Amino acid sequence: MNDLTILVNTSDGFEDCWPPFFKLMARYWPGCPYPIVLNTETKAPRSAALAGLSVQSACVALNASKRLTWSECLARCLDTIATPYVLYLQEDFFLEAPVQQAYIENFLNEMRAGRADVIRLMECGGSGPWKPSANPLLWEVDQKAQYRIALQAALWRKSTLRGHLRMHESPWQMEVFGSARARRLKDRVLCVNRDRFHGPGKEVFPYVPTGVVKGQWERHIVEPLFAQHGIDIDFTRRGFHDRDAPAGPKRSLVSRVSDRLRSLV
Repeated sequence: MNDLTILVNTSDGFEDCWPPFFKLMARYWPGCPYPIVLNTETKAPRSAALAGLSVQSACVALNASKRLTWSECLARCLDTIATPYVLYLQEDFFLEAPVQQAYIENFLNEMRAGRADVIRLMECGGSGPWKPSANPLLWEVDQKAQYRIALQAALWRKSTLRGHLRMHESPWQMEVFGSARARRLKDRVLCVNRDRFHGPGKEVFPYVPTGVVKGQWERHIVEPLFAQHGIDIDFTRRGFHDRDAPAGPKRSLVSRVSDRLRSLV
């Protein structure tokens, strides 16, 4: 049953991430049976960057009359996908071990049976609280969890993901304000059982969150991983993330308040 699409959400400005992403995907998920869509604005990767994988580029902003927001790009891409389910990924989820496809199918069956709207494959430690679900492989994310909406690797019912989008929002705003909205909704949000799937050799979709932070490489993740797999990257193009660097300027108070009000409706 071909009812799942892999959606790799990215941006034209991150095209240097595409070759390592797809090289590692080809290495650690050979024979992936699902169609792959790369959500770009206007660019499409050269075939050499795809490591032999068949990838469709969405190019959602080719005919746009204005610059699209992150949410507008994602919404346009979702509207082109025919399958009812998507595996949401981002271009800096660099695989470091084999994907456990059998579990993805197991979890997808939960969604097909109507027992879940979201199943998170990478559950970070601060994303709870959780409680057991009927499937011992999965936990239920508490209705009041701080990050009830998260943008790590996850299976989504496409209509659910589309319904959570607000066209003005950034990824950060979707996680923060989307989680606040989600506390009022009845969506069934599940995640992998961390007792079973957390740690090296256990993850269903094994990567370290995440290879790029605030537009810069996360050195301790990408340097050893890329060296191990013979991936040659010009790290100077975007530089390495410095956690001690001063924060950039904040947006105006009026803009921040306006966005908050729009997001919480």
